[in-house]
Amino acid sequence: MLAAILTLCGIITVSAQTKQGEWYSSGSMGVGLANFAGDIEDNKSKFGITLNGDIGYNVTDWFAPSIGITNSFQSVGNTVLNKSMHMDVLSVPLLMNFSTGPFVLKAGIQPDFMLSARMNGFSYRDQFKSVSMSVPLALNWNFCQDSDGELWFVEVRYHLGLTKMNKDVMFSNGWRTPGSIRNSIIMLNIGYKCDL
Repeated sequence: MLAAILTLCGIITVSAQTKQGEWYSSGSMGVGLANFAGDIEDNKSKFGITLNGDIGYNVTDWFAPSIGITNSFQSVGNTVLNKSMHMDVLSVPLLMNFSTGPFVLKAGIQPDFMLSARMNGFSYRDQFKSVSMSVPLALNWNFCQDSDGELWFVEVRYHLGLTKMNKDVMFSNGWRTPGSIRNSIIMLNIGYKCDL
């Protein structure tokens, strides 16, 4: 899909095209490589699907705060149990966006809401806290602009977990949760940005 879009756009590089005093929205989708960080061993990263959307306001031609929604379907494997934890996490990133040429650097804070957690067909949702906090860091490359000025972009985003996401409990299969595990996921997304 990315190759087709690059070919269609003539593989051109564009500026960030932010317009001072205007609102914008963007949406993207891609894949995420998730894992647990913190007091845990024998875990391994696995891929899942990510969906993102946000709305922002161009304070200047290089700075824009934004708020968004990210839905990430995360899986983390355990080499001892030979099973994977599948999670549905909804995040609300509050970002500061800094534009320079065709690139946009993003950083902020976000609450992460655990919607579901399943392993081997059983729900482990009660073993996790409802809300944890993380820091989203992202870099966008705006690679194509259409006739209306809207942009196609590729984004690399990393969610660095700040707070503990697990409760201190014993799982029904005998596995006890570590002292502290945190969310960690890196995403590669392709998206579209337009003025409102």
